[in-house]
Amino acid sequence: MDGLPRPGITAERTFRVERRHTTHLFGTQKHPPGLPAAADADDGDSMRVLGTPQLLAEVEFLGRESLRGTLPDGTGVAGTSAEVRHRRAVSVDRSVLVRTELTDVTDRTLTIEGTLSLVDSDQLVGEVVNTLRVVEREAFLDRIDAEDP
Repeated sequence: MDGLPRPGITAERTFRVERRHTTHLFGTQKHPPGLPAAADADDGDSMRVLGTPQLLAEVEFLGRESLRGTLPDGTGVAGTSAEVRHRRAVSVDRSVLVRTELTDVTDRTLTIEGTLSLVDSDQLVGEVVNTLRVVEREAFLDRIDAEDP
């Protein structure tokens, strides 16, 4: 496909960890419901920390935004795979810096690598490799509708 972006596109932004970005560590949680892995843990051991799914969301959304204006008309991107490494627990109200870079473009497959680090100490929080596929929007949406019962 002609007109695809070239590797090297970067972006960054900072976000403050809010309760909605967190999961319970060592305690029972309600949404989604779940019990702690340790049978001897009780809710007194519980602490809310930045959840691994939020690491992926921050990198994927920033990576998509960084591609704005670089894709051919009529196309978009759809995620196909992700690798997430969560390196450090982060509590509510801490600020995290997210950085992304488009590192590879092969055919219609784009690879975005992201890092997340604490703003106040530069300590690594996580790393994400997110693979996106450039799709024709109309054809993609038609396939989704065709699969509905």
